[in-house]
Amino acid sequence: MALYYAKRGALVVAVEPLPNDYETMMKNLGLNPDLKPRIVPINAAVAGEDGFTDFKYSGRIDGGASAYTTSRFTARVRSMKLSTLIKELEGMGIDINQFKVRVLKADCKGCEYEVVDDDALRLFDIVKIEYSGYLVNKTYYVLKEKLEAKGFRCRAWAHNDWSLRIGLDRHGTLTCIKQGGLML
Repeated sequence: MALYYAKRGALVVAVEPLPNDYETMMKNLGLNPDLKPRIVPINAAVAGEDGFTDFKYSGRIDGGASAYTTSRFTARVRSMKLSTLIKELEGMGIDINQFKVRVLKADCKGCEYEVVDDDALRLFDIVKIEYSGYLVNKTYYVLKEKLEAKGFRCRAWAHNDWSLRIGLDRHGTLTCIKQGGLML
């Protein structure tokens, strides 16, 4: 996704918690030197707390790694709140307020229920979250309520067969736009 959006002119902050996946991302950036300046790679997990978390993964780069699953391998990774990530970016000279449109695209397999509690979410115009409520026994209604309280309008949609099989309330994508902003 980072390369896709960078190619279209965006400055992308690409957060990848697993060391091996991060190394693969860095190699991919090396293969795309024209886009590399538009991508800020971060080796950490966005979570509800600053510190470290145990991430479970299968050993493949398959998008299924999570702090909320059981898998063959475990890696202890640095974790940070969204507000901490934004402060780190400011320390790098990146002020997200300078951008015309600020989009947060999150796919963190369960942590989205913690991330939406961070008031830094209000800095974004569009929030697109792939939610996996089945991992933490929650529905998308929890996310929608919290995002709407922060001034967003939201819609849920099925992005794969899994969403349809287990139910859109437990897995799918929530796209939210700040009220008074763009139309859904």
